[in-house]
Amino acid sequence: MRQIWEDIKDFFVRDWTMTEKVLIILCCLLLGMIKGFFLAPIKKGISCGNNNGNTYNSLDDEYWLDDEE
Repeated sequence: MRQIWEDIKDFFVRDWTMTEKVLIILCCLLLGMIKGFFLAPIKKGISCGNNNGNTYNSLDDEYWLDDEE
């Protein structure tokens, strides 16, 4: 753990601009996120919501299809 901390200190002491350092950090962060997406197990596909069984189909009563005259 001490070696990692020393490497981080050396990284920030290097003769780079702050923009280069931020770019390197962002690249490592995004690479880690992409790697995590590829390694994460996907079971039964991807869905948004809680799938608790509650549904409301507005086509059953067709209230919005009636002509208002």
